Amino acid sequence: MRKIFLAAFIFLFAAQICSAAPPKINRTAADTQARQSFTLTSAEGDGYDVCIVGEDEKILDDWLWAQSDKIFSGKYFAYIDKTDSATLNLQDAQLFANAYSVENPQRINITQQNRDDFYRVKGKGGLPDFLVSKIQITGGGVFFVKIFVIKDGRLQQVTFLDDKKKLQDYFDTGFEPITCNSDGEISVPWWTNAPGSEGRYVTTYTFDANKLILRHVNTTKISSPR
Repeated sequence: MRKIFLAAFIFLFAAQICSAAPPKINRTAADTQARQSFTLTSAEGDGYDVCIVGEDEKILDDWLWAQSDKIFSGKYFAYIDKTDSATLNLQDAQLFANAYSVENPQRINITQQNRDDFYRVKGKGGLPDFLVSKIQITGGGVFFVKIFVIKDGRLQQVTFLDDKKKLQDYFDTGFEPITCNSDGEISVPWWTNAPGSEGRYVTTYTFDANKLILRHVNTTKISSPR
């Protein structure tokens, strides 16, 4: 019964996405409508174009956490296909973490990188490129981050195992971007103000390309609060 319910939920979720946006978009329209676009190398080593297209977009004036920046909000979808394709295909990936309402919409800040936006992490050491979705959730500088790769011709989310070996689907991070080291490890910066452990940290992971999982390697404290 649980498997049937899960399958039905996935089907309904995908149907909702497809009903809200066209299943394909031609390249000219993608180039015109995309709020952000990237070229990513897939897990198989192929080049793909990724276009982030918004529906019902508006400009947020005097946004609480970045009042002087130009910020777009709306419902955003990813379209991808190989770089020589005439059309791009809608993806069923949920781009932002589940913490959004009318007061806290999906946002893209085109003034300041690494606030509310998408960015590419260039894969090293044989890894594919990663697409990072990032959005600020507190005035103190906490961000939710989701990570995606292209595999089997689809944009798929990367999950991660924390230090307690619990599977998570998004990170809490700070302002600094996620990076890929030359040895193929992924570094995720974060911070905490929890009593007794206040400070900034970097946690490194290895990437399991078969299961699309980041596995915890170690965590290093890089600074303490002043």
